[in-house]
Amino acid sequence: THWGHNARGSHPIVFWRAADHKAKTGIPTVVVDPRRTGTVQGYEEIGGTESSHHVVTINGDISILNSIAHTLLKDHEEAIDWEFLKKHVTGWEEYVEAVKTRYSPEQVEAVTGVKPEQIRVIAKDWAEATLKGRRRGKGGVLTFWGIGYNQHIHGQHNVISIINLHALTGNIGRPGCGPFSMTGQPNAM
Repeated sequence: THWGHNARGSHPIVFWRAADHKAKTGIPTVVVDPRRTGTVQGYEEIGGTESSHHVVTINGDISILNSIAHTLLKDHEEAIDWEFLKKHVTGWEEYVEAVKTRYSPEQVEAVTGVKPEQIRVIAKDWAEATLKGRRRGKGGVLTFWGIGYNQHIHGQHNVISIINLHALTGNIGRPGCGPFSMTGQPNAM
């Protein structure tokens, strides 16, 4: 997934590595960005719109992330890594309760502009990738964001929401998955 991050324009080597992997394996990709960027177009050229999801929202990122978590908890509980949460995460009980009660796809549609069906498809893809990665001991869900995402009005909370979702599903600490900030020297130049 890419959150507010046009990797094709700002990190082309990373984009093309992901795009090549998508071309070989058909992995689903998600780009959350109000713009129709080169990243969106590139993934659609490779996989069509069936496996390339463009989520258009302005200021709805946290609600979308929490809605994916809600859907995973409700419809794909096998993707939740309860042991990881118990061993490595504090405050997860409050997080789980909050997303269960306040972030159904229907509850966030008015804020995000995203149809509940799209959230459910993304959550299904997230669950499938998580389970495949867990079985293989590598891979799963990899999430990228750029420096602009950090500098957004809710930047810190955007990133915390990404990390929460990765922790919920245990997509941390295994090669080939996790939250991945594409910030630093390349962007600063």
